Amino acid sequence: MSRKYYSLLKVEETDVENKPVTDNDADFHKKQILHKLVVRNASTSENNILMVTKADTSAGGPHMTLHRDSQSPANNDVLGKIQFKGNDSSGATIRYGSINAKIKDVRNGEDDSALEFVARKGGQHKAFVIMQSDGVFLFNDMPLVLKSADGKTTRIKGASTTKRNINFPDSNGEVMVNNSGKVMATDLPTSDPNNQGQLWNDNGTVKISAG
Repeated sequence: MSRKYYSLLKVEETDVENKPVTDNDADFHKKQILHKLVVRNASTSENNILMVTKADTSAGGPHMTLHRDSQSPANNDVLGKIQFKGNDSSGATIRYGSINAKIKDVRNGEDDSALEFVARKGGQHKAFVIMQSDGVFLFNDMPLVLKSADGKTTRIKGASTTKRNINFPDSNGEVMVNNSGKVMATDLPTSDPNNQGQLWNDNGTVKISAG
């Protein structure tokens, strides 16, 4: 099967002459913007959409852009979604996951955005991970799971009704949890660091520095 390459592909239900657009048109790549493009392929081993660039520059990779061209942009506008759908046991089409981009702050020069990773849990859509300018957020009481190559897992989970912070100082050190669940601090300073709130080891007794 021969491939056709177009420098510009714009998809529309009909062209400017109100005629159906097909890839048999000699000027297919010059047609007007499409309302909807549907690509169907029964094969699971081939690409439904393949984008290739032959540019040799470092910034020459294929680009895909979702552009919401709003004349009145506002905070929390959804800029675009990539959705992953499939059928459930009843044959109903379900959105099992999506990646959503949103505007958080639309002010010129103060622009902020958020990227949401949405999955399905218990028949409901849940935003499990949101990445934005003030942090990476895990929601719905989902743990952060660290999994080793041999399948062993470490789960970090917390639920609270108030704000809590874990701060790491700009210095070397380790805090470990051993097999019995005890918290081990193996390299505490052995003299008062004169840093208010910092722990130190006074001959086997843990003390808190008054600063």
